[in-house]
Amino acid sequence: MRLPWAHLLGFSSRLSAGLSSPQFRLGAGPGPRLPLPPRRLPLASEWLAWQHPDMVLATQPSPLPRRFLPVAAAVVSVLGVLAPGGCDCEADPITEIVCDFEVRARDGNRVDFGQVEINGGTRSSAFVIENTGNQPLSQISVNFSQNAEHYSVDIPDGFVVAPTEDENLLAVFAPTARTILNAELRITHPDLGANGCPVRTLTLLGEGVAPPPVDAGFPDAGFPDDGGFFVDGGVEDGGFIDGPDGGIILGPNAEWVAYGGLEEARAGFALVELLDGTLLAVGGYGENGVVLDTIERFDPIAGRSRIVATMARGRAEPGAVLLDNGLVAIVGGRDNAVGGVVVNTLELYQPNDDTLSCPGTQATAGLCSDNSLGFLEGRINPIVTNLGTNEIAIGLGKVLDDDVEVGAPDMEILNVATGVVTVINGLPARTDEARVVDLDGSFVAIGGRAINGSTTDSILIFNAGSRIAGPHSITLPASRALAGTATLEDGSIMIVGGDAGAGGVFGDALIFTGAFGDTPTIVPTTLVLPPRVAPQVNRLPGDIVVVAGGLPFLERTLNNSVPPLTSADIIVPFGASFARFAADNDLAEGRVGGAAVTTRDLDDVVTYLGGYAVQPRRTPHPHAEQYLLEDNAFLSFGLMGAGTAVVAAALPSSGAAVVTVGGTDPHTNATSARSRAFDAENGLFTEASPLQTPRRDHSATSIAADLVVIIGGRDATGAVVGTASILDVDGADRPLPVSLRRPRAEHTATLLPEDAGLGDNTILVCGGVGVGGEPLDTCEIFTAPTNPRDPNTFATASFATVTGRLSTGRVRHSATLIDNGEVLLVGGGDIENAAVAADLFQPSPEARIVASGIPVRARRDHAAVHLGAGRVLVAGGEVFDGALAPSQTAEVYIRGEQRFVAVEDMEQARLKPAGFLLADGNVLLSGGTRNLGEAGFPTVSVIESEMYVAGTTGIGTFEAVDVPVSYGRSDLVQVDVFGRAILVCGTHRDGIGAGGAERRTPQHMVDMLEER
Repeated sequence: MRLPWAHLLGFSSRLSAGLSSPQFRLGAGPGPRLPLPPRRLPLASEWLAWQHPDMVLATQPSPLPRRFLPVAAAVVSVLGVLAPGGCDCEADPITEIVCDFEVRARDGNRVDFGQVEINGGTRSSAFVIENTGNQPLSQISVNFSQNAEHYSVDIPDGFVVAPTEDENLLAVFAPTARTILNAELRITHPDLGANGCPVRTLTLLGEGVAPPPVDAGFPDAGFPDDGGFFVDGGVEDGGFIDGPDGGIILGPNAEWVAYGGLEEARAGFALVELLDGTLLAVGGYGENGVVLDTIERFDPIAGRSRIVATMARGRAEPGAVLLDNGLVAIVGGRDNAVGGVVVNTLELYQPNDDTLSCPGTQATAGLCSDNSLGFLEGRINPIVTNLGTNEIAIGLGKVLDDDVEVGAPDMEILNVATGVVTVINGLPARTDEARVVDLDGSFVAIGGRAINGSTTDSILIFNAGSRIAGPHSITLPASRALAGTATLEDGSIMIVGGDAGAGGVFGDALIFTGAFGDTPTIVPTTLVLPPRVAPQVNRLPGDIVVVAGGLPFLERTLNNSVPPLTSADIIVPFGASFARFAADNDLAEGRVGGAAVTTRDLDDVVTYLGGYAVQPRRTPHPHAEQYLLEDNAFLSFGLMGAGTAVVAAALPSSGAAVVTVGGTDPHTNATSARSRAFDAENGLFTEASPLQTPRRDHSATSIAADLVVIIGGRDATGAVVGTASILDVDGADRPLPVSLRRPRAEHTATLLPEDAGLGDNTILVCGGVGVGGEPLDTCEIFTAPTNPRDPNTFATASFATVTGRLSTGRVRHSATLIDNGEVLLVGGGDIENAAVAADLFQPSPEARIVASGIPVRARRDHAAVHLGAGRVLVAGGEVFDGALAPSQTAEVYIRGEQRFVAVEDMEQARLKPAGFLLADGNVLLSGGTRNLGEAGFPTVSVIESEMYVAGTTGIGTFEAVDVPVSYGRSDLVQVDVFGRAILVCGTHRDGIGAGGAERRTPQHMVDMLEER
């Protein structure tokens, strides 16, 4: 059943006694959530829409505990009011006037704007006013204790905060002095005739700084006039290449750093929530089955993860637990994906300084001694619980018997301070069981597989108080393994799905009450769910349960790959029953073998990390995303998917950013109107202004720091369009009254410099596909309105066809601005035949297209980087040598000679790599796609980088550099954000899956080149 989720939230949050005052977070992004205006509460009659025929309503044959009653009681109460004969009593009148309100900012009672450029730079931050009284607040006013000339708050006309509601205001910092400019913001309201209204304050912190040097971009890559120019039809050579006097710096410790995902692809890792709310991912399996020895720390609010420590040895499927003193104990795991040994050592992680130690041991050759803890049994995927007083319980899991994983019996109690191990007998060997841990360190293991591999109905229990372990007094109604569980608010356990054996999969839910008590009971429900093996199950406030991911069935043949599910079910308590709803979208990436957690600070959000993209073939991924209860939707931390337009911009609220506009929504696969921004200064993801209509395969070109021209593309139906608009990335998208002469998608759009002589804010639009899918051989010039910020001038915008035609219809080609204002167009189109001439756009003496030299190779999806002095490096891409394949070749275009010269091959083939001009005049090439060279696995994503050393003539060489991207990236998009190199979008290719089709996993996280 799919319902407007506001109905459910309004119902459960305002009517349910069990959710009397929930703090649902507002906003669509997983980064710091600014408070937004409240949503309209639903009418009770709207809630009756639950009787939709698609809904699955489960009832139980016997009543459940009272914790399921608040929601149903609220419904009955509302229905009773609406029904004939219901109480029509009036509420008691308000007898006391109360004027009261609270003020909150992102950081509580302070707003830190940081450093902002003087005389033009601005930064804004929202704060919320919540009316906690019983009178409307319509005369809110503000003043500043000092530095008022540098701060402002705009209070809109008609601004009112109704009782029990909250509204946003925006504080703006626009410094004009180069100094620290702190102030106190005082928020007041006139007396309403009661006991007065309060005065609330916020501390404002900010510093005005001088503007930094501006990266001049392409026109400054060499002097503007050294690219050659026309004199009586002749061409002068551009001379030697001068390196740019700014731009991207590749330092000695430069790295591509991930934002919006884990730094390493990993599955089968241990996850621990630390005291500060960050998440610790320990070990696991990396790409190609490598066992990881790294630990990384993930911030579930910012979506940023960093590797913080390296263990003494790799551990896949380890166990880890948070101790009372804040340390993390790490035990078990295996050191090799195939064979290897089971690790029997203990390591302690200290979150305060990100250090590791091997307590009570002497390191031998840099490793923790294998026998340092006496009789501690090495276990793969053990269950580890905290018993307090430096003791942990370690049980279940697996061991290796002649390299075959088998269940491990019994358990140990380990004193992490002394290294003393106490063996607890009584637990039979089990694998693939569902686990539930109690607050005191007790645990139950539900179902699983016995030593012979068959599924079992037994339940095992460890009682931390008595230190007794053994079979539980109750069993499951039917044998199952790999189920998912969630502990509900009263301590009972919901058991969902699992493997039934013999190819069967459960699509049900059970309620297990009294697991640690004297009268345990398992109550089947008739809730019907899609079958799932190893789903991720998490409880949110009000016993709302999210069931996501898992496998549709269990496939143990390694030649076949079963993609995990992306769907999710939302289970809501409904009196003595349950209702099943669908989330409004799906996970961006199917997940199994990863982690899903609801943290203390985000109790209405589920955070999903890592896991396998396919199973059983191990192809882990680093993706992170969240389910937001308030929106009933999943949201990736990163940016949009295929067909997204990417552009550099300067957001007034955050500074330098890369903005993705439209494209494919990774959670719905539909064309989207959404825009998102990655704040490159602060490493945060935020929402940008949406388009008025969905669009993909369009272009986005900045004509000012925060203004972007959107041209062409495809609409939500897939039709190629010719419309255009101007997007204020911090404001609104406004359509233009002019259109392309020919609708086109997948075209190039190049902003021309002012000295090209065609006026301000002119854009060259070339090639692409037309309405019938045909490659286009024409170009157009877009001229922006006289005032792009004033819609009243939009009629002055225009599109004009450029004289001349391209040498061929071009799609997936490159358009490179060179230093005299010309644009070189290379490749694309039909590459299975001989290379056709490149084309040169010449802005003067009249705008026209002319042929200019024949490339050495016919190619598309290549990198093209202007080196300066009229020279362009063209590298990689797709070529045809009896078959289409990624290319290792490269060549240089020399404008003065209008010819292409082959240079030495790259270190490896790269299809659609990223290419960045560096501050020293060299070129960094990263990512792309190469042939794997193995039958049945045609291409894989490239993780390595290399550098083209251009020299003074542009004819140079390639050399390997140790700057790998965080995760192999193909089909990626690159952008230079004011001197910062950033990679977005793209896919990860990992060969052929079950149907013979190449598997491409979408990429949503961002890589930014940084010095570390």
